[in-house]
Amino acid sequence: MRSLQITRNSPDHDNLVELYRKERNSRLKERYQALYLLSEGKNCTQVAKTIKRSRRTVLNWLNAFNKGGLGAVVPNPPPGRPSRLSEEQKTALKYDVLQHPRDLGYDFSNWEGKNVAFHVSEKFDVELSARQAQRLLHQMGFTLQRPRYHFQKADPKQQDDFVQEFQKKWVLSDPMT
Repeated sequence: MRSLQITRNSPDHDNLVELYRKERNSRLKERYQALYLLSEGKNCTQVAKTIKRSRRTVLNWLNAFNKGGLGAVVPNPPPGRPSRLSEEQKTALKYDVLQHPRDLGYDFSNWEGKNVAFHVSEKFDVELSARQAQRLLHQMGFTLQRPRYHFQKADPKQQDDFVQEFQKKWVLSDPMT
């Protein structure tokens, strides 16, 4: 039977403890803990009982570490669902979003989630929800921008006078002063 122990010299005990303390990813933290316990001389069965994992899982982590070092024990992120738009379509969408919607023949002025979803449906024949379109915009580096409305008939002088009059009334009626 072959030996089930750490065969790499680095990192040492102190480095493993430091990595464990600093790590935020719970899955990786658990693997650092297992490596630390193995480096302390515990066998795979004892480590598996301690961290409540199977012996085979601990053995896989140990073999990965022995072959590839710390980088080999980093868990791979789950792949997730592939994007419904190709990279070429995303590039074309980014170009379209940089233009004003009215220039493309739409009757709206903002690129919001529902408007982008409608545009993607029309141009690429791909259905997206409004929320997914918002995520897509965010991934492309866009943020939601809403126009500020300016009332052309509003008189700045009258507005200032109103604010000053309001403040006077507030100060006079404030029971704390």
